[in-house]
Amino acid sequence: MLPLSQADQLPARTGLAAIDPDIPLAKQMTNAARSAGRTQPEILADLAIDAFDCESLLDRVPRPMSRGERQICSILVTLSAPIVALSIIDPTAGLDGRRRRVAVNLFVDLAADRPVAVASDDIGFVGYRQ
Repeated sequence: MLPLSQADQLPARTGLAAIDPDIPLAKQMTNAARSAGRTQPEILADLAIDAFDCESLLDRVPRPMSRGERQICSILVTLSAPIVALSIIDPTAGLDGRRRRVAVNLFVDLAADRPVAVASDDIGFVGYRQ
């Protein structure tokens, strides 16, 4: 965890991941990567697609999706660009049990080499307090 006194060591460029309900997920992921200067989404996004078993969402638009599917879209768009630090609120909201566990493990793994702040009432994060 990075103390607030060292927050100035983080890059000034930050981004907010917001999904557009009318643009297919794959295009949004590519746009997020390009806005960060990449030609394609980060490998982490590909790993998350496999972990969440959600390849079928890539060609769909989020508007008619369930809350959990839209939550996965937000996570995938976020992971499409390089992450130096991450702050996320309720990342498991709307997810079924299996995908909830995937999300908890994903964010705990991300915290191994970058600052990650998670605000959640999901008890799954309790065992990972540092």
